[in-house]
Amino acid sequence: MTGPSGTRRTTTSALDTVNILKRFSRYLAGLSNPPTSVAQLRAVHLDGYMLTGATTLHRDISALRTILRFAPNAPAEFAARLAQARVAKSDAPTHSYTEAEFHRITAQARSELRAAAVRIRAGRRLLADWRAEAVNAANDGERWTVGSLLDHVDRHADLPRYESGTPRHWPAVRAAGGIGGVMTRLHLTHHEIGAAAVLLLCLTGQNYSTLAAATTAHHRPDAHAGGTATAQLDLVKPRRGTRKAAITVALQDVPASPHEARDDLNTPFGVYDLLLELAAGSRKVLNTDSLFAFYNVKNGPHGRGFRHGLPKQVLQLWGWATDLVCDAPDADGRPVPLHIDSRLRMTWLEINQRPVAHTEATLANEYLARNRGNLAEYQKVVADVLDQQVARARSAPPIPVLTADDIEQARTAPETVAARHGLDKDTLQQLITGRLDTILAGCTDPLGSPYTPVGKPCGVSFLLCLSCPCARATPSHLPVQVLTMDALKARQQEMTPLRWSERLAEPTARLTHLLGHYSPAAVTDARATATPAEQALVDRFLSRGLDLT
Repeated sequence: MTGPSGTRRTTTSALDTVNILKRFSRYLAGLSNPPTSVAQLRAVHLDGYMLTGATTLHRDISALRTILRFAPNAPAEFAARLAQARVAKSDAPTHSYTEAEFHRITAQARSELRAAAVRIRAGRRLLADWRAEAVNAANDGERWTVGSLLDHVDRHADLPRYESGTPRHWPAVRAAGGIGGVMTRLHLTHHEIGAAAVLLLCLTGQNYSTLAAATTAHHRPDAHAGGTATAQLDLVKPRRGTRKAAITVALQDVPASPHEARDDLNTPFGVYDLLLELAAGSRKVLNTDSLFAFYNVKNGPHGRGFRHGLPKQVLQLWGWATDLVCDAPDADGRPVPLHIDSRLRMTWLEINQRPVAHTEATLANEYLARNRGNLAEYQKVVADVLDQQVARARSAPPIPVLTADDIEQARTAPETVAARHGLDKDTLQQLITGRLDTILAGCTDPLGSPYTPVGKPCGVSFLLCLSCPCARATPSHLPVQVLTMDALKARQQEMTPLRWSERLAEPTARLTHLLGHYSPAAVTDARATATPAEQALVDRFLSRGLDLT
């Protein structure tokens, strides 16, 4: 599973695989006659495991199906039962955070990281002053002592100690906040790394595992030239497979004031740039290029010391240490602590309606659809937007359509047809011969567009021709109109419902009205007789290959 042909490519996913096998093995070990090899597995063993009703069954069965395909000598009976086994997920709805909760989480993380920057910069200034002999031991003995301790920490990654391990100058160390208080004057803490992870998740919408593997390696396309600061990072999303796992992400910053005064931390670049600065000392100690590096103050399972990367459950631990509460109280009216987890990404996707390292179809079908707790609210938003776009399409008059009879009459009485459609004779002739064609119609006045200044050529999307008073449609445009309608409807499967409603609902409604001038048989014939060149034109048009650059 962790080899070249496997799908588990991180330490976390490898350990998860081990835990799944442990759970299954523990169940088998508890049977009166447990199997001792793969060859002794039977369908009844799997059926019994599924009857345990464990909360992780839906994940375990799916994973076992993948894992045991590597097992030698698996009996056909067991393999066939495993291939058919399905366990539905819990019906408990998955709720994202409310927008207010999401903003509180972001604000709390931003505040904590900003406070860490103030503390570490103050410690570095004190160290610089001490080394420059700008701190006088006689006049400011306390600052001088702390400065000497920081100097030792910076040089040796630890406090000065006796051979027994006890810190020297203990009264001064205790007055400065203890061992952790001195060490964290130059280094980030476990809790602050959690705040940084939360903030990056809330600002980028990336996967937790992708951010956990981030490094300091980056490229600055702006070349530090004073424009909008941008950093390009090479990140890894293992679940995309070997060939697609590597992704390049651009982090941008708004134009900002000088570095010391900036720290608004409202942009991914701002957080990334601050982490480069604040964790630099810890990276030097560890000799690592990991973006996340810190000093672990508490004497936990791994003891005190320097660490890099994102620790396991750092999001949950960060959330427990804050005073954040949910919007809704419990049944007794008491505040409920806000549990912090990967729903941060789900909430980001819901708020921004933009895919991150996946397709729009995946966003719509996997992430937004999975957020069943807010599905009704989301559907209402989509319905409201859709109604607004359709109403907007109906509020403006549709573009005039020349019928086949108009085209035939124009041969003998062009003045009459031209007057009927608000054109002059010459413009009518150019329209009929196709010399005024855009994509979906013909433009009778390219320099008189309501979307651009008078006298300048129109440069807006050809979709706006469907609502432009300069546009006229003829039967020769029908094949392209039908192909465009089909393509716009197909986009519903590739885009989120909200984004499709915002961008394509109005032109779809206008095209629907336009095609209503023709019989169903005429529309079917136009679809069937459309040429490859017309199909290529529509594809290029909707992929923005015809946009002005």
